[in-house]
Amino acid sequence: MIEVDGISKEPEPDPVFNGHRLSKYFPGKSTQSIRVPMPTAGMADREATRYLAAATQIDVEYARNVVDRVVNERLKALAPTFGVDVPVVTKWAMKALRVRAVRDYLLAASLFLQVLFLALLILWWGWSWIPILLLIIISWLVVSWDYQERIHNTVIRRMLRDRFRTEDAPAPAHKEDIARLTEITQRKDGNLVVFSGHSAFVGTGDAVYRRRLLLDIRGRKEKDDIPARQPDYFTSHDLHTAIIEAFDRERGLAQSFDNIRVYERLFVNGLHIQNDKQLLPDQLRSPPTSVDRELLRAAAINPSPEARTYVCVEMPGWQGQLVVTLFIRAVYAGSSLFVEWTFRVLPPISSKFLGIDKRYELPKHRQFRESLLFGLRELAPALLKSPARAVRSRRRPRNMKRQHSKLLYAIRRGYVFDYGADRSIREDASGRQRQHYFLARDETMYILLAQQTLLRTVQNFLTDHGVDLGQFNDQVKVIFDQSISYNIGDIKDSAGIVIGDNSTANVSDSSKGAK
Repeated sequence: MIEVDGISKEPEPDPVFNGHRLSKYFPGKSTQSIRVPMPTAGMADREATRYLAAATQIDVEYARNVVDRVVNERLKALAPTFGVDVPVVTKWAMKALRVRAVRDYLLAASLFLQVLFLALLILWWGWSWIPILLLIIISWLVVSWDYQERIHNTVIRRMLRDRFRTEDAPAPAHKEDIARLTEITQRKDGNLVVFSGHSAFVGTGDAVYRRRLLLDIRGRKEKDDIPARQPDYFTSHDLHTAIIEAFDRERGLAQSFDNIRVYERLFVNGLHIQNDKQLLPDQLRSPPTSVDRELLRAAAINPSPEARTYVCVEMPGWQGQLVVTLFIRAVYAGSSLFVEWTFRVLPPISSKFLGIDKRYELPKHRQFRESLLFGLRELAPALLKSPARAVRSRRRPRNMKRQHSKLLYAIRRGYVFDYGADRSIREDASGRQRQHYFLARDETMYILLAQQTLLRTVQNFLTDHGVDLGQFNDQVKVIFDQSISYNIGDIKDSAGIVIGDNSTANVSDSSKGAK
C-alpha cells in the first residue's frame, strides 16, 4: 500500500513494454512517469473513417458507390467493414453527391442557354455573344465552386488529422435515408456474415496465407506393451473456445496485438438462407447481422455445406491502414481432426486518398486561385457531360426504388434472390502497395505471431485431451521451418518467397496447390 494525499492506495503495476519491466532499464526512476507509446482505443476506427470520408469528397464516383452499397441496396447484407464507421462515411458521401448534383443541374441549364443564344447569334441577334460569354464565366465559377466546397471547405477545413470529428457528418436529407443509417448503426457488430458467390470472407481483403492440419486422433501410449489410451472427449466447438481464450491471453504479449478482437462468426451463402427463418426472419428485408450463439455452436460441431462457423482473429494496425484477419475452423470427425486457417489482409487505403495528409489550410486568396484554376481545366468536359449527369442524378433515386419494388414482387412469387454481401466500402478504397517499409514488416509479424499462437494452442489442447502428438509435431515442424522465411509485399527475405494473390507455396503434401 502507498499513501497519496492521506489516502491509502494499491500501487499501480510496473509498466511492461515489449515483454520487459521498465524498472529494469530505468533504475531509480518512477516507472509510472515513463510514457509507453501504446495505440489509443478507437484511433484506428477514427483514422480509417477519416480517410474514407475524405475519399468521398475527392472521388465522387467512390461516393456514389458508397451510397449504392449502403443505402440503395436494401435487401443484400452489408459486408463487414473493419475499423470504419460506415454511417459517417455514407453521410459525407451523400453530401458530395448533393454538391455534384447542384453543379450538374446548373451546368446543364447554362449549356442549354448557351446553345439557345448561339442559335440566335447565327440567325438573328449579333449581340448574343455577350450572354454566351457571361454563361461561360458563370459555368466556370460553378465548377470552381464545386471544387472549393468539396476540397477546401470540407476536406481541408474538416478532415485534416487534428480537425476531423465523426459528429460533424451532415444529416441526410430524406427520412428513409436517416432510418437506414440508424438501422446500420444499431447493427454494427454481429456474428453472421452472408456472402455472395465464392467470397466467403468478404470485406477482409486478399487471402495471403493458407495452411491446414489433418491429424489421426489416437490415444497416448503409456508403454510399449500397453495399448493406446482413448483421448478425452471433445468437440470442434471446444477447440474453438480454447483458441479464442488463447488469443485473449495473448493480448498483452505483443504491442502489435494490443487491439486484437477475437470472436466466432457464422458464414452463410446468400443463396441458401431464403427459406431459413433463423437466418432470414423476413424475406423482404436484409439479413440480420447476429444469430443465437447456440446456432454458432451447432454449426461448429456439425458443419453443413451452407453454413460454417469460424474463429475470427482481427489484428488492426497502423491506425486502420492495415488489418490482418485470421480465420480458423476445426472439424472433428471420428478419429480425425481437420484444422484449417487462412490469413487475409486488408491493404492500406489507396495513395490517392492519403494525399489529404499533405494538405493544409491556405489563405483565402490562394484557395480561390486554386479553385479557379481547377475550374478552368475542368470546364469543358464538365459542361459537355452535365446534361447526361443531371438526368442520371435526377432519375437515379426513382430507378432504385423501382428496381427495389420489382425485386420484392419477384421474391414474393418464388424468385431465388442472392442476399449475400458484395465488396465493402473499405475494400473499394484499398490500394495495392504498402507505402511504408515497416508496414510490410508488421504484416509479416502479425501472421507469424498469430500462427505460432494458434499452433501452440492446438498442441496444448491435444495434450490436455490425451492425444498422441506424433503427426502433429511432424506437420508443424514443416510449417514452421518454411513459414519463418515468408514475407509480405515487395520486400523479400533470403528465401525469396512472397505471399500474395498470385503466389503459391507448398508447405506440405496436404497443402499443395493452395494459393
